[in-house]
Amino acid sequence: MARKLLKIHNRKMMMQRILPGVFLLMSLVSCRQFEFHPNEVRPDEKDLNRKNIDRIESINAQTDFNFILLGDTQRHYEDLEDFVRHVNGIDSIAFVLLAGDLVDFGLSKEYNWIVDELKKLRIPFVSVIGNHDLLANGGKIFRDMFGPDNFSFSYGKTKFICINTNSREYDYNGRVPDIEWLKKELQNDSGYDNIFVLSHVPPFSVDFDRDLELPYAEALAAQPKTRISLHGHEHHYNLSYPYPGGIPYLVAAAANRRSYVTISVKGNQYSINQNNF
Repeated sequence: MARKLLKIHNRKMMMQRILPGVFLLMSLVSCRQFEFHPNEVRPDEKDLNRKNIDRIESINAQTDFNFILLGDTQRHYEDLEDFVRHVNGIDSIAFVLLAGDLVDFGLSKEYNWIVDELKKLRIPFVSVIGNHDLLANGGKIFRDMFGPDNFSFSYGKTKFICINTNSREYDYNGRVPDIEWLKKELQNDSGYDNIFVLSHVPPFSVDFDRDLELPYAEALAAQPKTRISLHGHEHHYNLSYPYPGGIPYLVAAAANRRSYVTISVKGNQYSINQNNF
């Protein structure tokens, strides 16, 4: 009898030692602080582009409006915090466009950190995919968290075409960017006065498929409603006219440059202002 009681006592003591650890493990997992593998796919949010586009398209659209373009946010967490705080203090911005490279290594925890901050914006935000966003399992995480690589949306009579131009990450296979998809989107211009095209890698970059550079530029130039091609990737501000047809190509600076671009649309005209935060 004494031995039996001793065994029961020992079991109770063992459970008292084990249970706190079990509860701690469950707490960490439930709080998503426990990482099973650095390349795990565990985005905290789903379909952010669709949700934010729904917000944009539900706004009573104005003929005259302003939107912001921000370049690469990868690793620049404190700068992004300051950017969000700065933009939240401005009343005249309809939405923010992000030119890709949200993260550096394509990791879930990076995406979750960035999105936790972006969600503090008072206005909608939409992002294209960047080359760093595609590293490891980053492409799947981006698609789960934000949505498709190629998509479009509208604000009033202005159309925004968003396309994956990260050719190097696909070994320059001739399919990225998808020129045929781009042409169809450009041709679908009924009811629009303006078309803006957004992607991460500009066509004059070494990371853009050389065989697709001129087809991309020619497709944009063939559509008279195309206003400008918007990009990130190069980490510094640049505005140029590198191809025939008169279409400007704008590269926004990375977040650590403490700079962003405001584009003001007035009817079928627009202006560009580089701002600091």
